[in-house]
Amino acid sequence: MLKYLGVLKKFIAIMQFLAKKETPAGVTEIATELNIAKSYSHKLLSQLCEYNVVLHTDQNLYTIGPTVLLWGGAFHHTSALVSIAGPILMKLRDESGETVHLSTYRHGHTQYITKYDSLQTVILRYSHIGSELPLYCTAAGRAILAALPSGELEDYFNKTIFVKRTANTAVNPHVILEKISLCRKLGFAEENQENEENIRCIGAAIVDRRNYPIAAISITAPSFRFSDDDVYRYGIIISETAKKISSELFKLNIQI
Repeated sequence: MLKYLGVLKKFIAIMQFLAKKETPAGVTEIATELNIAKSYSHKLLSQLCEYNVVLHTDQNLYTIGPTVLLWGGAFHHTSALVSIAGPILMKLRDESGETVHLSTYRHGHTQYITKYDSLQTVILRYSHIGSELPLYCTAAGRAILAALPSGELEDYFNKTIFVKRTANTAVNPHVILEKISLCRKLGFAEENQENEENIRCIGAAIVDRRNYPIAAISITAPSFRFSDDDVYRYGIIISETAKKISSELFKLNIQI
């Protein structure tokens, strides 16, 4: 059983690596990045190609295949959260004119599950469906941290190594806690070029009946296009939007 679990972990590692890549990758790059023997990486990739989970290009490179779209579609169709939040978040996108994300939170991890792209020009390096968000330096992540029980929040700080992702990233635990406290006061979290250079973001948590965070929503925009006035104006709106989605989930007694 442990043998098969190890193989499964390698399959998942390959899929996550390719999903985050903006361009196809060769077997040598994959093997090196994931610390898997090149011959074994080739074997795993060949098996994934059999089911179109991964595609082998004419340039002898590998990229995500169409089977993943089938899986993603199945998730969206069965996700009550996406069904309820979708129309509300599209309206928020249209009102703000910027990209809106929905991410889930489970077992200490948060991931983007859907996004509604801005109709204006914006390049987001880390905005990929399925990508995991750092909690300490993203608006959605901080909103979730702000809603966690004190014991769980303390445990997160004890286990997490805070890494500077940009020159602006706050890595001092006391500073991060101050930002979390401000989120509790305002009802929304903010990060300004801390996760990605030239990108500013605000977020608010979606909670269940226990007031426990199960997801978060965020507005992401180029920093030059998102002023302090925009942050506070849309901060109030995104806070109310998160409360509305939470309330809809309550009414339908839906557990995420």
